[in-house]
Amino acid sequence: MSFLKNLFSKKGEPEGESFTPTPTITIPGLEPIVVQAIENLYPDIADQNKAFEYFLEYAKKHKNSTLTQLAMLAYSEGKVELLPHQGHWDDGRFNIEEISPIFSYKMKNAEEWVKSITKNRA
Repeated sequence: MSFLKNLFSKKGEPEGESFTPTPTITIPGLEPIVVQAIENLYPDIADQNKAFEYFLEYAKKHKNSTLTQLAMLAYSEGKVELLPHQGHWDDGRFNIEEISPIFSYKMKNAEEWVKSITKNRA
């Protein structure tokens, strides 16, 4: 039985192991993975604060939007001024063409991206 498990499991990924975000702070209203992404994507504290405010406002209007928030962060490419304008938040065409495909609609892809931008904390 373990032969089949090994045969069909992905190499390099321990079975059952999931990504656990470890941000340095907690922001009520934002998921820890979003906070961790912001901390690592924007090294400047002022930019981090702008991003926290931006996503707190977004989270008020859009529940269960962690994957979209992470895609928006990736879309910004580390520049807070490139976060989508609030006018685009409910623009279906913009979301379908620009935001949703970033992680191919898969949280696992978003988690891998957050891991890739996370700086080692020794």
